[in-house]
Amino acid sequence: MASILRTGKLLRYFAGFTRNVVVNSVRDCESNNLLQSAPCMCGQFQNGFASNAAASKAEVTLDRQIRRLDQDARRMGRISRRDLEEVLDEIRTHRTATSSQSLLVIRCCGNLVPEELPEVRTALVQEIWKTLNALNVPMDISHYNALLRVYLENEHQFAPTDFLAEIEAKGIEPNRVTYQRLIARYCQQGDIEGATRILEYMRGKNLPVNENVFNSLILGHSQANDLESAKGILGVMKQAGLEPTADTYTTLLCAFARHGDIEALQSTLAECEPKEIILLDKDLLDIAYTLAVHGNGEHVDAVLSKLRISPGFNQDAVNIILRLVNKGQEDVALKLLRLMPRNSRVNGELVDVGAFFIRQLVKANRPVEKILSICRTLQSEGLNPKALTIATEAGLTNGVMNNALPLLHEMKNLGLPIRQHYFWPLFCSVDSNQVLDVVRRMQQDFALNPNSETVRDYIIPNLKEKNWDRVVTVLRDAGVPNSTAVSSAVYAALTTHQIADAAKIMEQNRAYYMPLIFRQPLILALAHTNDFASFIRCVRQVYEGLQLRAGKEATEDAADAATDVEAPATPERQTPDVVGQIVYDAAIYFRRERVPTVEKILQGLVNQGLSLSSAKATALSELLGSEMTPKIAEQLGKLTSGELEPIPLPNSGKRPLDTLTIDELERFIKNVEAKGENSNNIKRQLLNACFRSQNLEKTLQVIERLKNDTFQIPIGIYAQLVDLYTHHKRTSDALAQYNKLRTADANFKLDNFKTVRLADLLLQEERVDEALQLLKENQKEAAAEAGEGSFNYVSTVWRILNSIAETGNAERLKVVFDALVAGNYVVPTNVLLGPLIKVHLSRDDIPKAIDAFEQICQQYKATPWKNELACRLIQKEDAANLQRLTDLSTSIHGEVNSLYDLVFSFVECGRVRQARKILETPGLRTRPQRISNACDRYKNEGMLQPLEGLIEATKDLGHIDRNKIYYTLLLSYDKADETEKALGLWTKMQEEGVTPTDAFLLKLAELLKRKNIDVPFVVPETQQPKSKRNKPTNTEAKVGEQVVQSPPEPKVEPKAKAVPAAKPISNIAGFRRAIQANDPDAAISFKERVLSGDKFSVLDTSRLIELLVRADRLSEATKYVEELLAEKQHPQPKIFKFYLNKIAASGDLEVMQRIRQQLNDEQKRLVSFDNRYCHAYIVAGKAEQLLKQLSTEIEAVKSSEEAGKLAEKFPRGGAVGILDKHPELIAQYETLAEKYAAHNQLGPMNVLWMHLISNGQEVASKQIWDKHLSSAPRLMFQRVLQTAREQQDEKLASTVISQLRGSKISEGAIGNAYSCLIDIQTTKGNTDKALEVLANAIKDVSLENINRTALLRLKQAVEEKSQQFPYTVPEKRAKAEDSSSSSSSSDDDVTPKRPETAPTRPERV
Repeated sequence: MASILRTGKLLRYFAGFTRNVVVNSVRDCESNNLLQSAPCMCGQFQNGFASNAAASKAEVTLDRQIRRLDQDARRMGRISRRDLEEVLDEIRTHRTATSSQSLLVIRCCGNLVPEELPEVRTALVQEIWKTLNALNVPMDISHYNALLRVYLENEHQFAPTDFLAEIEAKGIEPNRVTYQRLIARYCQQGDIEGATRILEYMRGKNLPVNENVFNSLILGHSQANDLESAKGILGVMKQAGLEPTADTYTTLLCAFARHGDIEALQSTLAECEPKEIILLDKDLLDIAYTLAVHGNGEHVDAVLSKLRISPGFNQDAVNIILRLVNKGQEDVALKLLRLMPRNSRVNGELVDVGAFFIRQLVKANRPVEKILSICRTLQSEGLNPKALTIATEAGLTNGVMNNALPLLHEMKNLGLPIRQHYFWPLFCSVDSNQVLDVVRRMQQDFALNPNSETVRDYIIPNLKEKNWDRVVTVLRDAGVPNSTAVSSAVYAALTTHQIADAAKIMEQNRAYYMPLIFRQPLILALAHTNDFASFIRCVRQVYEGLQLRAGKEATEDAADAATDVEAPATPERQTPDVVGQIVYDAAIYFRRERVPTVEKILQGLVNQGLSLSSAKATALSELLGSEMTPKIAEQLGKLTSGELEPIPLPNSGKRPLDTLTIDELERFIKNVEAKGENSNNIKRQLLNACFRSQNLEKTLQVIERLKNDTFQIPIGIYAQLVDLYTHHKRTSDALAQYNKLRTADANFKLDNFKTVRLADLLLQEERVDEALQLLKENQKEAAAEAGEGSFNYVSTVWRILNSIAETGNAERLKVVFDALVAGNYVVPTNVLLGPLIKVHLSRDDIPKAIDAFEQICQQYKATPWKNELACRLIQKEDAANLQRLTDLSTSIHGEVNSLYDLVFSFVECGRVRQARKILETPGLRTRPQRISNACDRYKNEGMLQPLEGLIEATKDLGHIDRNKIYYTLLLSYDKADETEKALGLWTKMQEEGVTPTDAFLLKLAELLKRKNIDVPFVVPETQQPKSKRNKPTNTEAKVGEQVVQSPPEPKVEPKAKAVPAAKPISNIAGFRRAIQANDPDAAISFKERVLSGDKFSVLDTSRLIELLVRADRLSEATKYVEELLAEKQHPQPKIFKFYLNKIAASGDLEVMQRIRQQLNDEQKRLVSFDNRYCHAYIVAGKAEQLLKQLSTEIEAVKSSEEAGKLAEKFPRGGAVGILDKHPELIAQYETLAEKYAAHNQLGPMNVLWMHLISNGQEVASKQIWDKHLSSAPRLMFQRVLQTAREQQDEKLASTVISQLRGSKISEGAIGNAYSCLIDIQTTKGNTDKALEVLANAIKDVSLENINRTALLRLKQAVEEKSQQFPYTVPEKRAKAEDSSSSSSSSDDDVTPKRPETAPTRPERV
């Protein structure tokens, strides 16, 4: 194209412009410093705000954020996309932005965000434009010019004529800046003719031009491949009266760089210095950038050598490096990074550099090999030792799976730890069908099993699967442990309020459900569904899970002790009161219907046979306060009595004696006596069952029959009979039985519980004097101790006092209360002191209530019924007594707490003005936590009016976080289904200048959408997944009747793109789908068709093996197992164990032998191969052959070390099976064990000893004991004790004790055996014998080495017989000092931790 500048026509245009030329450099109006015409545009905002007295808090917040944008742009020359998005969110949230604010936000979407690709920045500015239009923000031509500039910087494709037409259609007059930028757009495209048309138009309107136009024309000629014309622009500028500046030369140099004209570039650079054209570092960096991105990177060094590295260089370099990475020029970027000066720390060390560079490499999705190469370079050159960690973090944070996983592999190869949370961003970013692939990669590549938090919070929510059975199945198939999969699925079901499904899953899968995590979703699900039956089922399973876990821990601890030197008592199985905590939390949450809700829950627990601790029951009663009902008190009494037993679950195994019914026990007694055996223990259980059933007639019949059978009935039974008469309100019979006991023993005293219940019955019959006499006769020397079941007792006392209080008889109440306290029946608490106030309030006798309150405050330092009393005084406007009440409270709780209590009382009574006066008290210290707690309490109790009052009382009080109150009230309105009031809160907040938080708006939006009400505000984008935030939509959003317009963007003809054909499914993908569909035939078909270049992972093959084993296709499964073994791999351990179990159970020795030859010792240990190998011999009927083989192996050893290694592999669990199923081989096995013993390896002999002693062969076992085991430093005997417990065989336990006493094993191990015998005697009801065993035990071992649980059971049994337990149960130890050596090792997977010949510590004898 001939140069348009060589014609006189164009020259005349410029000559005519000279008198109108505006001489201001592009550095004054086009530089990246956002604000040039004023020191800071924020000053303009401030002036505008200052003149507007009604400026809102929203504007101030937005102004603050925009000020930060401006400061970042000035300080660093760049801003982050996140900062821009936060400003956009702020604008949407508050639905407001000034014209100046919106202008700056638009300007920020160009080169000021260098870390983002141009198309991303364009999408962001379009989103901002739509939002500003939706909000009707007034915009003038400056906004359109700013948008034009952003389009130019982002090289966005648009037609200038269409853009101009759009502006004119809006009735906005373009200015010279508009035309200059339209010229720039034509020149970007190399369209000089289009630029000429605009110039003609500008001349017609007599609009001046400046240097920017000429710079654009240089660019235009360059884009049109006409460098001569581009260079000729310099002469035209001079003719037009303008001197070329550094910007002009930079533009020309970039043109040469773009075309690779290095000679012209160097000569032009040489011209600059004589002409005093000073190119800044920023200019030279632009030239280097242009060289690099246009394929001329080899010439960059010549330009970089001219850099001055002046102040501010680093920020300019960072911006160019970010842009270079986006263009794939990371090598040039690395050169620039090396040139950046490094700061030093105080100690002289250089600060690491390049973190931004590494993150940008990952963000731009550069090849992993390149990222790793640069990371190694940075580390080797000492620029950034943490380069790899930074890259991995960036890959995970950005959710770039293709980059993140290889980077994690590199970290693993370098020995760096791989953590669970590294994978969380990946789960959130990948598609739902890729989630399980990430799970498998975690396990297969990084040996990392996802924990509960990962599965619960990140895997299941991103699976998008609605079928819970399917969720559990796919998680298990992906290698997630069953317990983790089940508990996580239950949590997810509860959080979506599918409580019935949750209960079903829990009942189908026994697992541990962590109470701390499950309590809240369980209660919320109940509130949403009102399904009490499912709620109780879930609570039962949470309880069972806790019991299961405690049992497993005890078993594991015992198993671990099999090879330890010392053996303390078996760990106790005591679990926290999770049931009580759930009930307490539910009582807090259900305020509106608290009483019926608590009653339903408690009744469900009673029906299940669950129990509560006294502490939780007491806390619940204090929470209920005046709402406590006799029914709830009765239910709590049952639940804390210790008499309830959980009803058996399906398939729960053999029932203990104390769960059998009366009829079942009577039949049991007949059967036992028919065999000539002692049935006394069962008879005691029968009496206990009669009392538990509270069947008086049956109990009397049984007592009479047992008397006739000469059964010695303990005195405690008659005391229980007194209580049973009391229960049936047979006062005369109860007193008669009581008098018999007193006659037989003048010092006899009923326990507190029975005394109080009988006194209650007498008081109900108005026999006050007799009740007081009874209390006096049975008073104790010391105050009652709070123990298990004590709440039932305290509840009974409260019922007595409460029933008297309701009658209004203050004198009688005082006498009874004093008798209870004087007799040490109770320790006064707020709960028990409450009736002393209630008795006066029931008669509306405020003065006496205040007097009683004062006396209680002085005597007991307690403040019962304070809030109720304060509300009564407020309603009666009794200021004097209210002041008196506050003074009393202050003396106990302090002034500030008492004043806040008074505030809440005023609010609850609707006296907002008085509450506000207190809050405005000068010097009153702020207690935000008190207000926050009050808000939570009102919300949980459904009290809307106090929350509304609190809003009014705190108006304009800046020291109080009113957002918390508003948000809590919003949640309360939601719960109360008050949608209109909820929406009104949003309006009220605007009126009061309170800026709603994102959480408030999100919650309100969710509520409105649920009710099909239009949302009248912009919902913060934080409610949407981040991965979708940057995807602009073409949908036109509407606000009211205003159509949200897209930014004017003329149409560009898109290049035709071939539509790719649908890809056929790959063999590997087809294989995995077949596995998921449980179709082994299809999976095998895909596997056989796989190409040689493709390769199935070990996990894929393992899943196929598992599928074949489940289908009993063992030969095919074996084929794939052997394929893996041939490649020096093996299936996943869990699946490998499953396969080996099936092979062993089929007795296929040939296969087992082939596999054995291909496994090393570590692999055999991992899957407990030797035990399974032994099992295969037993099933095949070749146990004798195995013993011969083992005998040959031990005979061949030549050293103690070889013998030790062989002993480690000895199949102890399998040996137990041989001895149990083939007693004829005992002699042969003993010979084998003797050979091991000759090498000081006693494990096989230990197994034989356990077998003999468990089967009653005491003489033979004693011989082995004396010969081999009596001096052994470690011993396995837990299996023997387990047998003794199961068979209630006290003789077996005694035999073990007698042999252990002379051994060298620790006190803990001996204590373990004594604990077993104590448990057996306690279970049989032989408490005297159990105490005798305990007395003998502490002669041999310390009390701390007796199982604490056994001691507690015995203590409870003794006290139930109204006897005193003569020992103090030791405190629970946080961790056992020694590990038990009581494991049987009969389990398949138990192996010794160290050889039995290892040196040991000296033992106590």
